[in-house]
Amino acid sequence: MSGNGLSRRRFLTVTGAVAVGAVGVSGSAAAIGGDGGKSAPSGFPRVTTRDHFDITWYGEVQLTDGHTPTDYETAGDFSGTYGQDELLVFAHGWLNDDQSGLDTCYTGVTNLGIEGYDHPGVGFSYDADTGVTQWWNATEIAERNGRKLAAYTRDVRQQYPNTDVRFVAHSLGARVVLEAVKTLDAWGLGDALASVSLLGGAADNDSVSTGGEYGSAIGRSVGSFSNFWKDGDDVLNYLYSTAEFDSAVGEEGCEGTPPANYEDVNVDFVPDHFSYKRAAA
Repeated sequence: MSGNGLSRRRFLTVTGAVAVGAVGVSGSAAAIGGDGGKSAPSGFPRVTTRDHFDITWYGEVQLTDGHTPTDYETAGDFSGTYGQDELLVFAHGWLNDDQSGLDTCYTGVTNLGIEGYDHPGVGFSYDADTGVTQWWNATEIAERNGRKLAAYTRDVRQQYPNTDVRFVAHSLGARVVLEAVKTLDAWGLGDALASVSLLGGAADNDSVSTGGEYGSAIGRSVGSFSNFWKDGDDVLNYLYSTAEFDSAVGEEGCEGTPPANYEDVNVDFVPDHFSYKRAAA
């Protein structure tokens, strides 16, 4: 794959699972397998921070005992994963428990392989299975996981400096990835990420602009950045906008001046928020 990676390939085959407002859309909090959904085998490699965060009875997000802002674990079979030319990390969206989150990540990584991406991929699994009334807690947990993903990325790059790391994120996973980008930039690791791709990103559309929270870090510390967005994404158009009083980057693209390495790719032919299949320009 060229140095511009996923953004220049512009051909993603990824299936989302439950994400923003899934209960309102589907009437169920069970994972939605979309077109091409797959079940992850037990050995699927993943970085996991499951049970690192808890929500108190009074609604505050706290680290659980024994965990720090940057610790993480790995699980599954990592044989052949490290020391390659590239490593892709896929972050899932909201309302995914451990298994459905892994299924989402595995589907994304596997479908990319079907379309010709022939490098290792791992999942990033975090405490996304909050209650459906706990959107604000979910966003905080996702954002705080960004430091943990950044720590993993730093460790990989330190041990394997010739491996390009690429992030792909669906829905709320965009918050994890964007915070990781900001953290890596703050740590002075401007060469840590070859590319970032957001699929139906559940983050504010102005946050990725040069004047937004993440725009400067994107411009300095990511090789190329692609945002795959869908105008008719009912989940983001209605439920995200209602919760945030703002528009998501996954429904409108960047609001404001984008960084020079940023690209919006409209994929209105994608059926819905849960099925990012074959997002091509």
